[in-house]
Amino acid sequence: MRWRRQGERALVEIEDDGPRPPPSDNLFVPFFTTKPGGSGIGLALARQIAEAHDGGVALTPRQGGKPGALACLWLPARPGAP
Repeated sequence: MRWRRQGERALVEIEDDGPRPPPSDNLFVPFFTTKPGGSGIGLALARQIAEAHDGGVALTPRQGGKPGALACLWLPARPGAP
């Protein structure tokens, strides 16, 4: 996990070494799931909350062919914050 200020926004990145996210345009569609027993609400809810605060969420495969995913959350940075 890492965070940094990027221009006018705060960026939080979480990387894991589990399965890569499936190639799908539906990852943020409510109730879409690729997991047995999954509800499909987590990513959709995370995006809705972030967007309600003028931010966003992205989920991509890790770079360089490594296993795992990179989740990014960005929100507006508070003026004067480090």
